[in-house]
Amino acid sequence: MCLSVIASGSAGAAPASSPALAPGDVHPGNSRVYIRVEKTGFGHVHGVVGLLSGGRIALDAEKDAGQIQFEMGSFLADVPYARKYLGVEGETDADTQREVTANMLGPEVLDVKRFPTAVFDVASTRKTNQASRQGHPLYEFIGEFTLHGVKRPLRFLAEVEPGNGFLRIRGQFPLRQSEFGIKPLRKALGAVGVADDMMVHGDIIVVSAPGQ
Repeated sequence: MCLSVIASGSAGAAPASSPALAPGDVHPGNSRVYIRVEKTGFGHVHGVVGLLSGGRIALDAEKDAGQIQFEMGSFLADVPYARKYLGVEGETDADTQREVTANMLGPEVLDVKRFPTAVFDVASTRKTNQASRQGHPLYEFIGEFTLHGVKRPLRFLAEVEPGNGFLRIRGQFPLRQSEFGIKPLRKALGAVGVADDMMVHGDIIVVSAPGQ
């Protein structure tokens, strides 16, 4: 498995400078998380994008390696750049985007009023002997992911790409909604809905220490 937490629509661009951030801090303005939501029955595949509210990551740390905070109320469904990033074909009109987003954030699914934040507590990060297809090192991230008030263990590989004053951390991991107490949305007596299993992608921008 690989985590990706994602940097904006122009993911390849260097992040804007932010004097308030220290080495190891996640850059919220340039980081994104994307989720591909598969369909059931006569439903539709959705592309979702959300923001990070903050966090911190230490590489090559055997314990207390950091935390990533997800701002659940920021998540939007089916905006064009999210669908494009996730390879979801076609477009969705603005009214449908708003309807799907409202259902997703509402009490029957994410219930963001009760659970405004999801958190990945990173226990350790370890550089492996593997490299990504682009030749960048792969790190194993181990920790616990809390979503919808439920905490579960999480382990994945992440590609770490050095940049000019920042690190770009990319990957993906599968997520099963029901394991976090979320009931996949169904309509029309179950004829239209979304799948329980989905894939989380991301691209995290982290301020790097001098020399990294």
